[in-house]
Amino acid sequence: MDDKYRIKKVGDGWEFLPKEERDRKRKYENLTIKIRRREKKIERIKVQLKKEKEELTEWKGEMREGYNEMVKYHKTLTPTFSTSISKNPKHKQKDTLTGDYKTKGNRSWTITVRVIGKRKPIYLGTMEKVGEMIDLIEGKSEFWSKKRVDTNYKHEVQTIKKIEYLVYPLIKRDLIKCLESEGSLEPFMNSTVKGMDYLNELYLNSEFYEEPKVIEKKESKGFFLGYLPNGKPIYGKKKSKKEKGNEEGK
Repeated sequence: MDDKYRIKKVGDGWEFLPKEERDRKRKYENLTIKIRRREKKIERIKVQLKKEKEELTEWKGEMREGYNEMVKYHKTLTPTFSTSISKNPKHKQKDTLTGDYKTKGNRSWTITVRVIGKRKPIYLGTMEKVGEMIDLIEGKSEFWSKKRVDTNYKHEVQTIKKIEYLVYPLIKRDLIKCLESEGSLEPFMNSTVKGMDYLNELYLNSEFYEEPKVIEKKESKGFFLGYLPNGKPIYGKKKSKKEKGNEEGK
């Protein structure tokens, strides 16, 4: 604050002023003191602010370097997943007479894992089998397995979401296990992974799991050997060539 705004006291002249004037003078002096203090405080803040701005500039530089490293790390080591269905018809030639024909295509679901610059497809199963397993896992009856994905885009999208929700976490779990035990994801990417094993695991651990029914195998009657005089069929063990030859030799 400029000193020109200070009112200097000369002798004890202020003591002869009226009380109202003295109070006004005292209030004015207090105001000038507060202004001086605030100005000093602002100067200190300016110095601190300049220092903090310099630190901020330095931190931003470090942040940019760290961001570039993190992006590189993310793109290199963080796995990404995608689900696709193969349903494209293919042309095949049967013979020279009938010519070529168009197949229905291999309607099957595949999950593709991409990591460390590699691509690993994990075959889940045919459209019908995957739908059947989802039905079993969710305790539904022929909802997913009986839909024609190739003619129902909405159902195709729903199935992909189901696969993402059910199977992706299990693949991530195995990736983490591999990373923790091997220190790298290379062993997983180079191994054979059966997608249907994930669906079987999900069904085995679901509340709708049922023990497989044991089908008793009927005892075979044997080969048909002929008829009895009353018309009943005769079944028995088929004779070998050696046995037939022995009978003929007798």
